[in-house]
Amino acid sequence: MVSRKIARIWGCAGLDVTVVDDPAAVDAAAADATLLGADAFDGDLVVALLRRHPRLRAVLWTAEPIDRTLRFIVEEPRLSNVFGRPSFDDTPREWELLLVGRRLHRHEPVPFGAFLSWGFHGFKDEVSDSAGRDQAVAHAQRFAERLGAPRRLAEMFGELAHELLMNALYDAPVDANGRPRHAHDRKAPVALRPDEAASLRVASDGVRLCIQVSDPFGRLQRKHVFHGLARGLSGQLDRSGGGAGLGIVTCLQSAGALVFDVAPGARTEVTGVLDLDLNLRELKTQAKSLHFFNGTPA
Repeated sequence: MVSRKIARIWGCAGLDVTVVDDPAAVDAAAADATLLGADAFDGDLVVALLRRHPRLRAVLWTAEPIDRTLRFIVEEPRLSNVFGRPSFDDTPREWELLLVGRRLHRHEPVPFGAFLSWGFHGFKDEVSDSAGRDQAVAHAQRFAERLGAPRRLAEMFGELAHELLMNALYDAPVDANGRPRHAHDRKAPVALRPDEAASLRVASDGVRLCIQVSDPFGRLQRKHVFHGLARGLSGQLDRSGGGAGLGIVTCLQSAGALVFDVAPGARTEVTGVLDLDLNLRELKTQAKSLHFFNGTPA
């Protein structure tokens, strides 16, 4: 039933889907495929198939903590999407399957509204300096509080906004030679030109709470996300010299799903999505989703 539902949703995203239940038959089916989806329990098989089929890319879904899936992902660039799901009897979230399937199949940019139901409400702030960052973080936290979110969840949402804006203001900007301008000292005041400002969007449809931060530099790399997460979860997080993505552990703890979409040299966009029907314990223990896309059409 799970496979049939995923196939139905991906079919609506424009994919031509074949469901294969026998692992022995997957290799033959993969020969003509461009995308393979499987549970993380089959991660070893997925990695082996990627090695045999150069044009294939893959996604995994899991009901377990994401650190158990990272060993398949860190060194395999064609495996950059993990769907968390509530249990082994549940599909990943429908909106997430549809969004990622369409993004991978048609390579289309994802509009902010795609993360929420039609009719959502929110705000947008442009942030170019340290004072603006603090105001934007407070704005985001107040928004969550007005929705009736528990105090600690609203505080975590503010922490998520702070970390994403720190990456955009300190780690992303570079000088004419491509050297980071502010990453060496994240405590120093920063002021960027208007054309370098970060953009913060926060919105909710009453079911999901969504935050998105973008910058015009496009410097975030896949290794910053997955290697940074692997180091952080193992207790080896290194913040020396800054580096966008090293706060990924904090970000992932504060959201159910994180989506990174990078147009190299032009834009980095990071979106976090929270389910407002979960309590704080459920938010912390739910299987997390993490998606990284590199290269978006203008």
